[in-house]
Amino acid sequence: MSPEAQSGSVVYNVSDWPSDVISGSKPRDVSLLYASDRKLFNVTSESGSVRLNQDLPRDHAAYSLAVLAEYQPNLSVVFLVCLRKPAEAGTPSVPLPTSGYRAVTIQIPENVPIGTVLVQDLGSVVGVPGGRRYDIVSGNDARLFEISHVTGNVSTRAEVDYERCRFYRLVIRIDTDVSVPETAVFAVVVVNVDDVNEYRPVFPVPVYRRTVFGPQTSGCFVTAVRALDRDAGRFGVLRYRPQVPTSSFVVDRNSGHVRLGNPVVMTSRPGDDDDVIRLGITVVAEDAGGWTDQARVELTVRRGSTSPEVPSFAEDTYQFDVEGSATSGHVVGRLTVTGSESALFSVQSPSQYFSVDRHTGRVVVLRDLRLSYSAESQVAYLFLCYQF
Repeated sequence: MSPEAQSGSVVYNVSDWPSDVISGSKPRDVSLLYASDRKLFNVTSESGSVRLNQDLPRDHAAYSLAVLAEYQPNLSVVFLVCLRKPAEAGTPSVPLPTSGYRAVTIQIPENVPIGTVLVQDLGSVVGVPGGRRYDIVSGNDARLFEISHVTGNVSTRAEVDYERCRFYRLVIRIDTDVSVPETAVFAVVVVNVDDVNEYRPVFPVPVYRRTVFGPQTSGCFVTAVRALDRDAGRFGVLRYRPQVPTSSFVVDRNSGHVRLGNPVVMTSRPGDDDDVIRLGITVVAEDAGGWTDQARVELTVRRGSTSPEVPSFAEDTYQFDVEGSATSGHVVGRLTVTGSESALFSVQSPSQYFSVDRHTGRVVVLRDLRLSYSAESQVAYLFLCYQF
């Protein structure tokens, strides 16, 4: 560090280094994971600059920092930075102790029993035998993990939930000589949480009913069925199919949209208002684990045509609560319309976080929410309109 460094001075810039590491890319976010004196340093996210919060104390010669640089959603690097004050005139120069850095990645299923050992003797795993003390210094804010200060065993102290967080990055300090803190070795344990099929798909309504008038052609839209599954990973992705194969209806396996397979022809004489054709199908929603639920679709076809009433929203204002950890595809709530069974919904002012299903009126999450984003991810307004 420069001898002129004082409060507010930039003592290091992370973005100057990684051009040789990440093919010239600049990090989109930089954060301070650990500092031997946390009060002394801070990091500016946009530039990656490490600044002094206050003047350097005279009784410390060297400091170690662990800085996280994130480049893409799936690409990040931890830099271990060692900073030393210059030796005063007439004082012999002391070599700067170099801190090591190791990385370990493990996979665990969600909801593993409390006390499950994830890494045994971390020091030996990362090639640092004989560690004197182990401490988790970053990444354990929720206190889901713990490490034995003596043995280096990393274990769970609470259940991990895939729907809440899919991975954790624990920065662990290993002191080989507690009397010389600048020689600590750092290990980053990345815990990837695997999804477990915890929840069954559930249809919010058991029967979807619709009435149409006059002959219907093949491919006409009937309705959209949508089951809910509280699993957030691959087990939350549902596929739809008829319970019994039929040519009367076609079910889209991804969206749950139900359309007519065969045309419906009204054969009775004109003026016979009692002519009614009723068709039905049972639709099954199935998750990746084989768990299913089913709902009935009932279509009534009547002769003639009617002038539809003017549709209107059932409420002036809809308010839905949504967790800040909600992921893409999560159903927030549903809008309802009176006066029409065939209203189509659309968003008047697009939102990057929410949209509305055109046929069902369900409000869904477009992209994963993060409470650490801007306030827009926590409160968003949709201006919706309908067609018929």
